Amino acid sequence: MSRTLLALSLVLLVPELTAAQSPSASDRLARDILEELVEINTTDSVGSTTDAAEAMAARLRAAGFPDADVQVLGPNPRKGNLVARYRGTGARRPILLLAHLDVVEAKKEDWSPDLDPFTFVERDGYFYGRGSSDDKAMAAIWIANLILMKQEGYRPDRDIVVALTADEEGGTANGVSWLLANHRDLIDADFCLNEGGGGQIVNGRYVLNEVQASEKVYQSYRLEVTNPGGH
Repeated sequence: MSRTLLALSLVLLVPELTAAQSPSASDRLARDILEELVEINTTDSVGSTTDAAEAMAARLRAAGFPDADVQVLGPNPRKGNLVARYRGTGARRPILLLAHLDVVEAKKEDWSPDLDPFTFVERDGYFYGRGSSDDKAMAAIWIANLILMKQEGYRPDRDIVVALTADEEGGTANGVSWLLANHRDLIDADFCLNEGGGGQIVNGRYVLNEVQASEKVYQSYRLEVTNPGGH
């Protein structure tokens, strides 16, 4: 499995590279997937994660994945989730690679006049477009990895499951929570990798990878004020 993790780690760098050398075929694949995802509106108000999920499903099927291993499902017609499985030997329990397809609302008037939130632009070593970082870059990385492993005939010692989900930005009703409640067998895994933790990049190179245990939990405080207010 170390070979798989190494491959994942290497391709993880693809969307952030700013080096001058010509991109490799794997670089171009990841970039093309990211461009396609960014240009699909997946906002909660008018967008559709189903459209994005179906686009990625089409890429996987074209790469040779059987229909049984590529599913788009969810309780809401606009909030579909993609679950794809790359089959290994089954010697160990699966690994789950998770990313979300939905993005924060984006209004054209809030962006620079020469940019559109749903038009992918590469400029001065940066990618512009809603979701180019959070979290469609990771979604593109996972799909690119599955396609590359399929092309190379790689056989890991466990299944690799990718879930691209809805509703991370605005709730969990149609995304991971729904999959856990209704199709846990599809995403059951030994462990999961997702965007949590993040990291820092300097001049196109990772200098820090963070480990994160939880997110979006609340903490209650009780404050006592003794001085008079200033307003």
